Amino acid sequence: MKKITLVVALLVGLSACQKDFLDLKPLSQPNADNFYKTANDFGNAVNGAYDALQNASQYGGDYNTIIETRSDNVLDNDPSSGAGLRYNIDRFIEPTTNSVLRDTWGSLYTGINRCNLILDKIDAVTMDATLKARYKGEAQFIRALSYFNLVRLWGKVPLVLKAGSTTEARSYVRNEVADIYTAIEKDLTDASAGLPATYTGADLGRATSGAAKGLLGKVYVTEKKYDLAVAVLKDVVNGTTFKLLPNVADVFSVANKNNAEILFAVKFKKGGLQGEGHGSWYGTSIGDNIEPSLRAAFLPADKRLPLTVQVPVPTSINAVPRKFYDELSGTNDVGNDFPVLRFADVLLLYAEALNEVAYQADGDAFKTLNLVRTRAGVPSYTGAQLATKEAFRTAVINERRLELALENDRWFDLIRTGTAVDAIKVTGITMPAYRTLYPIPQSEIDTYNNKTTFGQNQGY
Repeated sequence: MKKITLVVALLVGLSACQKDFLDLKPLSQPNADNFYKTANDFGNAVNGAYDALQNASQYGGDYNTIIETRSDNVLDNDPSSGAGLRYNIDRFIEPTTNSVLRDTWGSLYTGINRCNLILDKIDAVTMDATLKARYKGEAQFIRALSYFNLVRLWGKVPLVLKAGSTTEARSYVRNEVADIYTAIEKDLTDASAGLPATYTGADLGRATSGAAKGLLGKVYVTEKKYDLAVAVLKDVVNGTTFKLLPNVADVFSVANKNNAEILFAVKFKKGGLQGEGHGSWYGTSIGDNIEPSLRAAFLPADKRLPLTVQVPVPTSINAVPRKFYDELSGTNDVGNDFPVLRFADVLLLYAEALNEVAYQADGDAFKTLNLVRTRAGVPSYTGAQLATKEAFRTAVINERRLELALENDRWFDLIRTGTAVDAIKVTGITMPAYRTLYPIPQSEIDTYNNKTTFGQNQGY
């Protein structure tokens, strides 16, 4: 799944995908119809859908700010940089006009629109049935992932499942959260049936059936549908495709991409065509930007603790946590892949769901949680230590913080468990309760026809 700049540029022109979803130019129907004719056309279109995830406003950079820096794991210690846009997000004082949020919103809907175009047109084209099912599954997976991030960041958002014109877009409403999750569940259920279990060669890294099941399980846990989560995650946990690597640091090695622990990662390549790499994630040149409470949560012997330490040193240009360190190329980019979903995450979700369905001292939930702890070199939990469902719940959420540090999970875990306000308080920042959701970008509200059906989130 390499990014192909020429193809992506063509797709952007044909589908009229712009950064601001509501500034879409009217779709050129003859051009779109002429393009989506062959299997090769759809292969290129699917590459364009993956490309949206690589955007600097998503996994290419800004998610690190709006998901991880927002949490109690990372701080933005430079109020003068970028007009304070990211500092304001970290301090819960961002206005509705914050351009980081606006650009992320637009990038997400750009990707969704690309997926919609594929799904709108592919059934009318004759091609190999297995390949068609795969292309549909990839588009469904990317669309579901995009909506999963949208609904967790903003709550009610427009649920757009067909490519449309600017005129149609101005009439959209903010759909109910439950309806959005229903659409996500359907996309991932369909994708898990249509996608292959594995790939080879140049296709390594594309969405698989296991990735769709793993993400669906994460969706179910977020919705507190724990029985459904157990069923779908069990397939992944008991399967033979994915496993924990013996050494946690090897999961993030740039020389070990597509390893057995990765269910799905957004892929990058440094030093290639313009835009194939990304900037330094969590880069800093003015001091350590990891929240002290994160490192304090690790036991001294925990093998994951060194992955949070910045290298070369926090005062170096583009110093980054070791977990995401890669030497800068001559074009000032790096080439780590971003792990969206990995096996350790699935194990912890499975343990959490098992516990919520039925607490059992030293049962499968404990065994699953302890697989992750053993790999990290820390003692296993016993039923005597975690003697209640509530104690186990707290332990597994804490373990997620340690295992998945800096991987864009902590903020969402705090929100879904209702612990964000108290966790942020530990960092010395007061978080208003309404800021569990971001403000709808003001530019979007101003564009819609009906302000009653497309209002601002409460508190802003």
